[in-house]
Formats: sequence, C-alpha cells, structure tokens
Amino acid sequence: MKNSLGSSRVLFAPVRSYPNAIARNRAKRLARECWRLGKASIVPGFDVAVVLFPGSDEFGRRRGQLERLVKQAGLRA
Repeated sequence: MKNSLGSSRVLFAPVRSYPNAIARNRAKRLARECWRLGKASIVPGFDVAVVLFPGSDEFGRRRGQLERLVKQAGLRA
C-alpha cells in the first residue's frame, strides 16, 4: 500500500501457532534484521505487512523469503 512518506515501512505479524512468545519474538527480530539489511534496495513510499509462519526461522532462509516477497510485490528498486 502506498504511503505519503519518503520511506517504506513494514509490519511483521507472527501467527499464534508459534509455540511461545519467545519464538514469536525471535522470528520478528530475524525478519526485522533481514528488512534492515535489504531496505536500501526497496522502493520508498510503501507500507508492507508480512505474516510470519513458524518453520524456517534461520537468518538465511528468512532473508531469501523476504527478498522473494519484495520482488514478487514489485518493490525492488
């Protein structure tokens, strides 16, 4: 969704099927770090919502997943 800002924002929403709050928070931290590292190549001016599902909470896999989602959404600069 477009916003009127000069930068893109993101919301990471983990589903409740994570085993506990610790796992949900870890998933959000990993996703935020992946977003931070790839933010320079994302088109500014968009709000992005990403739903996190349990499973591959490894940095390399999450980063690849997020990059594919950004590319599919057409937000790659």
